[in-house]
Amino acid sequence: MKEKAFKRTQTPYGIRIINFINRRGIFIKRKLSKTSEFKRVFSEGRRIEGKNIIIFILKNDYDFNRLGIMVKKETGKAVARNKIKRWLKEASQLLNKKLIPGYDIIVLAKNNIREANYFEICYDLESLFYKGRLFL
Repeated sequence: MKEKAFKRTQTPYGIRIINFINRRGIFIKRKLSKTSEFKRVFSEGRRIEGKNIIIFILKNDYDFNRLGIMVKKETGKAVARNKIKRWLKEASQLLNKKLIPGYDIIVLAKNNIREANYFEICYDLESLFYKGRLFL
């Protein structure tokens, strides 16, 4: 069943809307954070592999997509890994407006992503979403 509710709170600067709240009042994050969520997507989801990125896709019960980003330690030092995470997050947010809602998506960076620039990563991610039939 699709959950669709907002929590509105009054602040000194006006009304602030907090993402989604389910019927029990539990805050639903728009990202995958728990190990059990990642394991479920890895085991039950579809795997689509590209040049620099692998994505795992699984249908969820919400009206929005939840995203998880993973970069292995073999990819490089922390500065390089964080830069890649920022690029993947930015590319995913730009493409999320065009995607069909209701999916858990894990973006896993391959080791050779170090040589790729931002535009190659965006193109690779877009082509993987297209292969996964996630576009509207």
